[in-house]
Amino acid sequence: MPEGYTTLDYVRRALRSSDLPGDVSQDPRIAVDAITAQTEPLEKTLHRHWYEPDGISNATEVTIPSGPNTRNDEHDIQTRGGLVHGDSERKRHRYRKNSDALLEAGPRYERRRQDNDVTKRKIRIAFGDDNALDPAVNTDIPAYTRITLNRKDVSAVNELLVVNESGGYDDWVASDDYSGGVGMMHRGEDYWVRINNGGVSELYLDVHAMDDDLVSLSNAVYVDFDYGHKEIPENVRRAVAFRAAADLVEEPSFQIPDNANVYGAESKASELREQADRLLEVYK
Repeated sequence: MPEGYTTLDYVRRALRSSDLPGDVSQDPRIAVDAITAQTEPLEKTLHRHWYEPDGISNATEVTIPSGPNTRNDEHDIQTRGGLVHGDSERKRHRYRKNSDALLEAGPRYERRRQDNDVTKRKIRIAFGDDNALDPAVNTDIPAYTRITLNRKDVSAVNELLVVNESGGYDDWVASDDYSGGVGMMHRGEDYWVRINNGGVSELYLDVHAMDDDLVSLSNAVYVDFDYGHKEIPENVRRAVAFRAAADLVEEPSFQIPDNANVYGAESKASELREQADRLLEVYK
């Protein structure tokens, strides 16, 4: 059943605040649909989800989310920057004047270039020594690469598939060979998720825990995680109510009072949506 972040009582108050009839006299199902229709657009624009484990009082007609949502995403591993042919090759000490070194290079030079073209060495290090992947590698000190997850307020990592040298994927959550989790207490382990201000969630992977001969850095990580903020704030409840009220005002079945002090439906709907945007500004 579709879920919503507010109740009919909030919608009634939103309508009354704009001098509109707040009894929602039409079929309550229309008002419920207006509320639940806001859930997905709000989550996709703000990248957030809210829930109330114990529900909201008087929410008899609306299903209030009672737990986190789950998402499964695919990510690339970031590289140090744009790579061009020969970027990983050994520096030549002497070039012929007015010549192109790459065009001059023979078979031995090309073999040496390929030997030094190590995929893992191209990974961008977000936390740790920038040269952590250059020989000789010290695996005792973690070197993390970072992936920003597509939803905020991550609470759990259920599955973490990381590409390996055979072209398959290892589940770092299911395997006893890896450790990690959500929160700063896991910093120093093979993986961990940091929740920044505003709920922004970033996944850190220790590059030393990856296989040495990675097949590719593209589509290299699949992560299944739970996300959501425990408690639906008052401003979110009111904002959804204002948006739902705006939709109701534009419904053909909604009657605008015959009052000279009341604007038309289009003006009232615009006013309600502006109030909702102001309440949600803090999350943008």
